[in-house]
Order: sequence, then structure tokens, then C-alpha cells
Amino acid sequence: MEEKEKEKHSASFNAMKYIWVVGVFVAILAIWFVLKSVLTGEYKVTLIDAPKEAETGNVTTFTWRIDGPPTTIHHTVVYYGTVSTPGDLDKKIRPADTKYTDFVKDFVSGDFGIPLQFIGNGMMDKPGKYYFRVYAAIKDKNYWSDEYTFEVKPQGYKISVVSVPKEIAKDSANAFTWRITGPSALVKTTGIYYGPESMSGVLGPEVKPQDTKYKEVTSEFIKGEYSTPLQFVSNVKIASPGSYFYRAHTVINNQNYWSDEGTFEVK
Repeated sequence: MEEKEKEKHSASFNAMKYIWVVGVFVAILAIWFVLKSVLTGEYKVTLIDAPKEAETGNVTTFTWRIDGPPTTIHHTVVYYGTVSTPGDLDKKIRPADTKYTDFVKDFVSGDFGIPLQFIGNGMMDKPGKYYFRVYAAIKDKNYWSDEYTFEVKPQGYKISVVSVPKEIAKDSANAFTWRITGPSALVKTTGIYYGPESMSGVLGPEVKPQDTKYKEVTSEFIKGEYSTPLQFVSNVKIASPGSYFYRAHTVINNQNYWSDEGTFEVK
């Protein structure tokens, strides 16, 4: 029994030792690359984060970093387009030599002390596959990252709650606010459904209000014609104290759209 326990502790120790050694190795490697770039005078442009998918008309965020000896640069962007510029782009390749047609404009001009990490936003108005690279002009040379891709899809419809009080005094009027976004549409019903029982999880387009446990709904916009995108505000009075669960809802093109579920307390 003691022998098995010793073997168990030994295996656990070896596993932790392996993880520690790998962690130290990775840290040393990272430090080496930074020191190398500083000592050799080389600069490196690296993509840190970018989406795999985006929607037309929505903000798309890119994060990148420039490392190397300290200096001031005046231009760094993310270039993108629907046509690839493959291969390794050396320091003689200018943006005009590529097939990228647009760029993230946050740092197109200015004074930026590097090393530094950058966060910029872009917006695509056409769906399709996009190719992109991070770019920086440093001391009359062109520095490029590898080429990456992401997919832009047509903007979909979405309903979301803007504001609902966390606590409500019973029998008092309270404003519930929600918003429908997406392409232009004419909706004939929308409201916030609520009740003392939760409907957790994701509610799909086939789930109708009568399929849920929500017993009440804001009444102002249940019937009518409303051109969206649009924000809605409804006043609610609730007589019974307790915990309540709620979601905003609408129907577009015979599909049910639900917001995430939220909660509030009536006292």
C-alpha cells in the first residue's frame, strides 16, 4: 500500500516537474526573441488577436504588437481585402504593391513610441472571405506580419435588453428598454416577457412565447407595425414581490428572436 502511494506521489511530482520545465523553457524562449530583436536592431510586427468571423456593419477589433529597439513610428495599420497577397513580404514591399484594398485607420498617422501594443477597429460592408496583415513603416522600411484570414457574414437580426432595473418597488412604474438591430425590417410584435420561473439556456427561433414559462409581457408593442432597427421603452408595474426572470422577444420573417435571460427583484 505504501509502495503504491509512493509511486502515486512520484508520478505527480514528475508531472509537475515537467510542466515547470516546459513553462521555464517557453519563458526563456520569449525573452530570447525580445532580446534578439533589440540586440540585432530588428523589428517584428505580430498579430495578437483578431476575429475568425465578423458581421457586415459591425465593428471588428484587431490587436497587434511591434517589438524591437525603442523608437518612434508614425504609421501602423492592419491592411485587408478580399484578394490574397501570399508569401513573405520583405521590407521593400510597400502597401501599394499588395492587393489589400482597405485598412484599420486608428493609427494611420501620429507619433507612437515602440515597443507597443495596438488595438484598432475596422468595419466591413460586404460579406466574404477577407485576407489581412499587420503593417508598420519603421525607419523607411516596410514590416509585415504573416497573412491571416477571417469570414464576414451578412448582418443578422438581434434583440437585446438595454436596461431593466435590478430592483423594483411593487406597484411603481419602471422603464424596460430593449433594442432590435440588424437589416431593415418591419416587425409586428415585440415586448419583454417575464415571470417568476426561469427559462435558462438558448431559446431558438422555433420557441414561441406560449412555449415558455413567462406569464407576463409588456403590452405597448405587442401589436402594431414598427420599422427596425429601433429601440423600445415600456413602463411596467408589478404588484407581487419576488424574483423575476425576463427576456426581450420579437418575430421577424416568421422566426422568433430572444435576448439573453436576465433577473430583477420586486420588493
